[in-house]
Amino acid sequence: MKVLLINPPNQGYYHRLGAFYPPLGLGYISSLLRSRGHEVKIVDMNVQDFDFTTARYEEFDLVGISVDTVRFRIGQAIAKAVKKKGVPVVVGGPHVSAEAEDILRSGIADYVVIGEGEVPMLELVEALESGDKYPEIQGVAYLQDQAFKFTPGEFLKDLDSLPFPDREELPMNAYKTKFDGKRATSLITSRGCPFDCEFCSASQFMGRLWRKRSVGNVLEEVKLLVKKLGFGSLIFFDDNFTLDPKRVVSLCEGMLKNNLRLSWWAFSRADEIVGHEDMVEAMAKAGCKMLFVGFESADDAVLAEYQKRLDVLTSSRAVQIMKKYKIDLFASFIIGALNDTKESIKKTVKYAKKLGASIVQFSILTPYPGTKLFTKLKDKLITRNYDLFDGTHLVFNHPKFSAQELRKLFVKAYFYVYSSPRLLFKRGLPFFWKLVLSRGSFQPHSWDTALEHKG
Repeated sequence: MKVLLINPPNQGYYHRLGAFYPPLGLGYISSLLRSRGHEVKIVDMNVQDFDFTTARYEEFDLVGISVDTVRFRIGQAIAKAVKKKGVPVVVGGPHVSAEAEDILRSGIADYVVIGEGEVPMLELVEALESGDKYPEIQGVAYLQDQAFKFTPGEFLKDLDSLPFPDREELPMNAYKTKFDGKRATSLITSRGCPFDCEFCSASQFMGRLWRKRSVGNVLEEVKLLVKKLGFGSLIFFDDNFTLDPKRVVSLCEGMLKNNLRLSWWAFSRADEIVGHEDMVEAMAKAGCKMLFVGFESADDAVLAEYQKRLDVLTSSRAVQIMKKYKIDLFASFIIGALNDTKESIKKTVKYAKKLGASIVQFSILTPYPGTKLFTKLKDKLITRNYDLFDGTHLVFNHPKFSAQELRKLFVKAYFYVYSSPRLLFKRGLPFFWKLVLSRGSFQPHSWDTALEHKG
C-alpha cells in the first residue's frame, strides 16, 4: 500500500524559540511499514511547504495524521481535506487516543490508533490491503454499523525489535536546531513512566511499565546520528531517561569507549538524581550539558495535589549535585494548582529564580484529555477550544483565580526570573520576550513519547 503520514505544524513553545525536531513517532511507523514492503511518504509541516487543502491525497491508499491537543484543530482540518478525496484516514496521538469514540463519531477519521502506533498501523495497513475494512486489531478503534469497536492492545515490550526511525524519508537538513553550539537532533531510548502525575498523559499513553532499549541498540543509533548524519548534539526525549541509573552509566561508558564526543541533554526527576551521584558524574563525563527537571512547585502541599511523589528538599539537593558536575538545569514549574494561592505561587517563582537554572519554564495547569486531571475537571472546563490548551491559558473554572489573574501571575513569573542580570546576559531580551509571548504546550510528540506538561 501507499501510505502518507502527516505531522501538522506546531506553533508551540519550543518551536517559537527555534527548536525543531523530526517526528520520530511517524519515523518509527514508516520504518516498520517499509520493512514490510509498503511505500511511505512523510510530510512534516513544521519544516516542509505543504498545502493540505490542495494536496493529491488520491495518490495514496491511506493517510495517517499525528494529533495532539494543541494541534487538534489543524489536524481535524487536514483530515477533512483528505476525506473529501475519498481516502481513508487514520489518526493517532495522545489527544485522539483519549477521545477516540467522539472523534470517530464526528466523521473526521475512519480509524484511531490508541497508544503506540507501530504494530497497530502495520496490521491495519495489511488488513486494508487484503480488503478487510473492519479488522480485529489490538490498539485500533473504528465504527462498524455505528457501533464503537476497539480491542485494547499490549505495549511493545521488546523495543530493540523496532527498526530505527525512518530519517531518510525526512528532510533532516531542514532541522536547524542547535544545542551547545552544535547541530542537534533527538532520539528515544525508552518508553513508559511508572509515575502517575495527575497532570501528565505519559503513563496513560505509553503505560506505567517502563520499557527500555538495550545499551548496545542505543549506541548503534547514536553512532548513526553522530558519525553518519553529522550531528554534534543529541536530545534524549525519553519521558524518564534516568529511571535506571546503572543503564545510564553503561550508556555513558559506551559513548566514551566508542569515542562519541558530543553534547546532549535529557529529561530526569530530582529524586533520581539524589542518591545517584555516580550516574550524574558519568553523564557529565559523557557530554551531558543539561537536564530537564520538573519541579512543578515550591510548596509540598501542591506537589502532593499533583501526585508528584516529590518534595522541595529533594529538589534542592538534586540541583546541588548537578551544579557540582557543571550540568545546566532546565527547570519546569506549573502554576494554578487547585490548592495554589498567590502566596504559594510567589513562593514557587522566587524558588525558581533562586535555583540558578539556565532555562526556567512556567506553565498554567491544563487538564489535557487522557490525564487524571481532565477526568477530575472536565465538568469545569470553560472552553473546548483546544488551541488554548497550550499551557499559557486557564481553561477551567479555578476556585481561586480568574483567567486574567492567573495570566498576569504567569507573565510576572517570567519577568521576575528572566529580568535577572544573570539570565539577561546569558539569554538576552529577545529570548525573554519570545518565551513570555509564545503560546505552546509541552506535548512534544504524538505517536511518540507523548507528554502534556513534561513531569
